[in-house]
Amino acid sequence: MRTSRTRPTGTIAAVVGAGALLASTIAARADCSVGDFWNAIENSVSSIADQCAAICADTGGAGCVAAGAITAGLGGVSAEAGSGKVADFCNEVSTIGGDVNALQQWANAAGISIDLSSLQGSGVPDPLSVLQCSCSLEQGISQLGGDVLSCMQDAICSLQQDLGWGRCGCHPPLPVAANCTPPPGCVQNNTLPGCENAIYGAPSNPPGQIVKQLSNGTMVIDVTDGWDASSYWCNPDYYCFCPSPMQLVAVPNDYENGGTPANGNVIYYCQCPNLGPGQTTHPAAPSGPMAMVCICDNTGQPAVPPVATVNGPNSNNTNPTGSICPTGLTGKTCPAGQVNVGGNCVVPCSSGQVMTPDGTCCNPNGVTSCGACCPPGTSPNLSNGTCSPNQIIQ
Repeated sequence: MRTSRTRPTGTIAAVVGAGALLASTIAARADCSVGDFWNAIENSVSSIADQCAAICADTGGAGCVAAGAITAGLGGVSAEAGSGKVADFCNEVSTIGGDVNALQQWANAAGISIDLSSLQGSGVPDPLSVLQCSCSLEQGISQLGGDVLSCMQDAICSLQQDLGWGRCGCHPPLPVAANCTPPPGCVQNNTLPGCENAIYGAPSNPPGQIVKQLSNGTMVIDVTDGWDASSYWCNPDYYCFCPSPMQLVAVPNDYENGGTPANGNVIYYCQCPNLGPGQTTHPAAPSGPMAMVCICDNTGQPAVPPVATVNGPNSNNTNPTGSICPTGLTGKTCPAGQVNVGGNCVVPCSSGQVMTPDGTCCNPNGVTSCGACCPPGTSPNLSNGTCSPNQIIQ
């Protein structure tokens, strides 16, 4: 378990005045600033979320399930053989593409223990997108490279000094991605599996976490380095990014509070929003990377940032009200192979049949003037728009 650590005065990794960091672009070196770092993080992580949200929109959510399984497999490879093995595999994904058999053979030959069977016969329409999403989730912001992460650390240390709190008293390693969606049970027991890499907050002055609102999400960084006043290295900073429309929530940590929320210990979560009728969402998975993808309850499609658009790339993407769960001008967006009829997604009718307003497939000769489909043994009554029993000709 990783908990907040105390820091001696003057050796903090970063100091946050209420609005100081939010407006700061203090340069740590000629090519690095706090503003540069925020922009790099924002663009990278939001693009990952967008990519993974797209695969969750396929029929039956098969893409979500497959990506979650493969991401977990890559995590095991990284823990066992190091992140270099994962990087090698993801490079092959870029080279080979979505040929699952070829990728499995390459992984086997390279000694990488990963099972891609979740992409075989699972109904996933685009295996390449699933693999790219899995690689993005596992590699996280480390894909940005050491230069950007080093820029982050340099910028924070520079900010600390310029605010009058002295220089960084130790040498922090590159920042590390935290688990932004730890299991809900961590609130009651921090020692459960999956809880160790969450961001935990405790009352301190100055505060141990930076919370930064960006244009398309919220960032939180744990800057509690725990320097012992003598070691060369200190602990790394941990961070996570909640892409819009996700919300960063500081949940009371019952395990550390001893049942008294006023003690102020918290766990930071990225959570899917519920903003009222038509804008309620749920995560694609209860915890882990796929919990970062929010699915709309009313459409089954990924939630989007609340940005109003009059003319989207196509009619299904039009969001005139700026809703996180848009239905567009054409109504509810349906999975491939289905159509929207009266707000419900149904399978199109076979050749020779027509669809009535309630989504029923019907013989054209059996549809009344009011749009109902007459049941067997009846026929449309042209005088009143109802169905009448068939007349038996003697």
